[in-house]
Amino acid sequence: SLMSPHGKTVHTSVLYKLTPFLISCALYFLLGVQEPSIFASILRSLPTISLAFFVANQSNSTGTWTQYSQKILEGLMFAAVGDVLIVWPKLLLPAMIAFAACFISYTSAFGFTPFRPLILTILAIVGIEIYNVLLLPCLGGIFLLVVPVYLGILGIMVWRALSLPKRQLSATVGSVIFSVSELFDGLDIFCSKVPNFRFLVMATYYTAQGLIAFSVTSQEVP
Repeated sequence: SLMSPHGKTVHTSVLYKLTPFLISCALYFLLGVQEPSIFASILRSLPTISLAFFVANQSNSTGTWTQYSQKILEGLMFAAVGDVLIVWPKLLLPAMIAFAACFISYTSAFGFTPFRPLILTILAIVGIEIYNVLLLPCLGGIFLLVVPVYLGILGIMVWRALSLPKRQLSATVGSVIFSVSELFDGLDIFCSKVPNFRFLVMATYYTAQGLIAFSVTSQEVP
């Protein structure tokens, strides 16, 4: 637990384990590799893969290899596949499937108790409004079906994240930021290319994934 008497040592250990993630994020932004390319795929997925190693390492070393940690790791691996694919415009659909699988894994980690129907209702109303006003006018073909389903799966993840206990606040905040990143990404992909939009999308995306991965440090030792 992070609340141990050796709190400072534990925090230092966690930060040390997060170093590969921080370095790979810095590399992604500093190198600014043109997409699509194999190198761009590798560079984009490295921070997510680093977080997967962090979750496995942290959970093993602290004896908290719970179902929660396993599902977060599973979600990160699906997201890494999505990262590799999404730099190629023709692979957008399989990339979306990979990210949807990531959301489902996170939802499974978060669980369905307590149910919180009010949060679900509010998110549904807000989500439908955002979709109708911002995204629907830009969509055509199969994406008229795929995008609302995708947003529904994302919305369920955010609902479950908002129902988590306070000790898992990083997962809650991370999931909300993830939804903001996905909205930015959707506008960038389907509506119009905006200068520096890619930086905004990826900064929020890596922040979200980092916070969700970090939530495994709040796991109780069984």
